[in-house]
Amino acid sequence: MNTALLASYEKDAPLLRLGKLLKENSWTLLGSAGTAKYLYENGVGCRDVAEIVGPPILGHRVVTLSRELHAALLATSKDLGELKDLDIEPIDLVYVTLYPLEKTAAVSNAKPDDVLEKTDIGGPTLLRAAAKGRKIVLSSPKQLDEFEVRLKSGTLGDENYRMALAAAAERRVADYVDASARYLESKTS
Repeated sequence: MNTALLASYEKDAPLLRLGKLLKENSWTLLGSAGTAKYLYENGVGCRDVAEIVGPPILGHRVVTLSRELHAALLATSKDLGELKDLDIEPIDLVYVTLYPLEKTAAVSNAKPDDVLEKTDIGGPTLLRAAAKGRKIVLSSPKQLDEFEVRLKSGTLGDENYRMALAAAAERRVADYVDASARYLESKTS
């Protein structure tokens, strides 16, 4: 059975579409607190990652930053025995949409505290771990159409597809971090 971890800032139609699609195809769903709640309220069973890693801490700033989740994403086939010994289930897919840092930083009178509040740490970390682990890493709702076609055709394992998704995830994180750096630089000049 495949497992997907969904952590989406946007609680919207693409998230719900993906959740339903995965459940219809017998995937187990894990979600960050708000994502799991949103899916559950819309009829899609999703286990809250808090059941694995504990409840969110530091005012909900630490939710998915855990060794259990990152081990599940970074593990390769040679690591499955160790995961089993640690009672960690592998994660096969990650879907993350990030906090709206770029939008917040682009506001001409954005305050540093506002930008800081919209700076996502867990999401970029999940994307990078999934990319490095060569999992299926969805970093944009725009990727869902191709994902659905590949899921139905049984071609999710295609190495070029996974490499393209990893590249897109790394690019998304790079652009996100660049927006943060540019904002901070503008405040030090």
